[in-house]
Amino acid sequence: MKSNANRHKRLADYIYNDLGPEESEAIKREMSENPDLAESYRMSNKVKKYLKAKIELEEMRSDPSLAEAERLAEIAHGNDPRAGTASAPTGGGLELSGPRKYLPAAVAAAAAIILVIIGLSPSFTSADRLFQTYYEPLDASGYTRRGDMTDLYLNMAEGIKLYNQGAYDKSNRIFSHLYSIHAPLAEVRLFSGLTYMGLGEYDTAVHFLEELLENNVRYIPEATWYLSLCCLKTGALEKAGDLLAGLDEYEGLYSEQAQDLRRKLRRIKK
Repeated sequence: MKSNANRHKRLADYIYNDLGPEESEAIKREMSENPDLAESYRMSNKVKKYLKAKIELEEMRSDPSLAEAERLAEIAHGNDPRAGTASAPTGGGLELSGPRKYLPAAVAAAAAIILVIIGLSPSFTSADRLFQTYYEPLDASGYTRRGDMTDLYLNMAEGIKLYNQGAYDKSNRIFSHLYSIHAPLAEVRLFSGLTYMGLGEYDTAVHFLEELLENNVRYIPEATWYLSLCCLKTGALEKAGDLLAGLDEYEGLYSEQAQDLRRKLRRIKK
């Protein structure tokens, strides 16, 4: 199941020219050896071109566009809700062949890739939608320091606990107080930014996260990732892309997510 999902995503990336030379050659070889995959590519590429034409020629509105794209996915499954044939309407529409001659696996795979393409198409992708897809509060369960009994770290532990509970307002009050006394601490800057982010105050969050990146050496991947997401909300898309590119040097989850998000972000700017 997971390998199929990865194959669908790779094929969608190939359609959008987002693969490197070696990956492109690899998927070409796969298509030459796998008729189902080759048929999925043909059908999916038609859908991509059709959606692009609809955007350019008819200035599709968001909801009707989504409904039309979803109908195309239904056609790929063999269930056109508006007709008993396999062909979409003529007159500039997408012509999927007459008789149902596709192999079942190819049709199912094409439908899955169509839905990937819908998500990647500029018509269906926005900075807000990308933010909603990629934003998750930091899992801060391991950020407290065991054994520290000073007022600073007791307050910090309470603020982090409240953040983990989603009580961003209460957590923010604690970190605002700590910032007035211990501003240089990386934890204070990080969670000040994260709590403002949780409250939807993205410009203020940007201030604290940028301050951390400029003055501290700890939590750089975390601050960079969440700052890039803030930039999606403030409209600074070029800056978001630059920040995401900077995560390439770090291994792990943030690097993988950053590469995926950068590909989708480029489609907004195309």
